[in-house]
Amino acid sequence: MKFDHNRICFWCEYCTSIHFPEESIDGIRISDEESIINCPMCNIPLVLAYAGKTQVFYCNKCRGILINQFSFLIVIQYIRSKAKELSTPPPVRLEELERKTYCPQCHRKMDTHPYGGSGNIVIDNCPHCMLNWLDYNELYRVTHAPDRNEIYRNREEDFETLLKLKKRYKDK
Repeated sequence: MKFDHNRICFWCEYCTSIHFPEESIDGIRISDEESIINCPMCNIPLVLAYAGKTQVFYCNKCRGILINQFSFLIVIQYIRSKAKELSTPPPVRLEELERKTYCPQCHRKMDTHPYGGSGNIVIDNCPHCMLNWLDYNELYRVTHAPDRNEIYRNREEDFETLLKLKKRYKDK
C-alpha cells in the first residue's frame, strides 16, 4: 500500500482499497514512510505523520514528535478542538531539564525549558531550525489540559513549582 499525502490515507494500487490510519493518543496519523531525519532520542529514522493536514515527524520507537515551531500552535488548536475531556496534567518532571537533546537537522544542542502553555511539560526546541521535540504523551498533555489560569487558581503548590522552574531556567 502507498501512502496518499493529500488524503492522509493508505491506498492499494492492486485492489484500490483505502485505509485511513487511526490517530495515536496524541492525535497523530502515522504514515510509516521514513524521512531523512533521525529521532533525537533513538537515532532511528523518523516517519512522516500528520496532525490534521499538518505534517510532523514521528518516532515509532519512543513515540516522540518533531514539529515545526510555526505549525505547533496550529496542531495544538486542531487537536484541542477535538478533545472530548480535559484532565489536570501531572507536575513537571524536573529531571528533564537536565537532559541534552541535539537537533536532528543541524545537530546543535536544543534548548530545553518548561513549556509556557498548559500541560506542565518540558519542551526541547532548536531556535536555529525552528523545530520542537515533544516526548511521548506531551502533545496529549498540552492539548487535553485545562487553561493554566484555571488550574493554578486552585493549586498554589503547582504555581510555586512553576516559579521555581522559571527561576532555575533563568539562572542557567
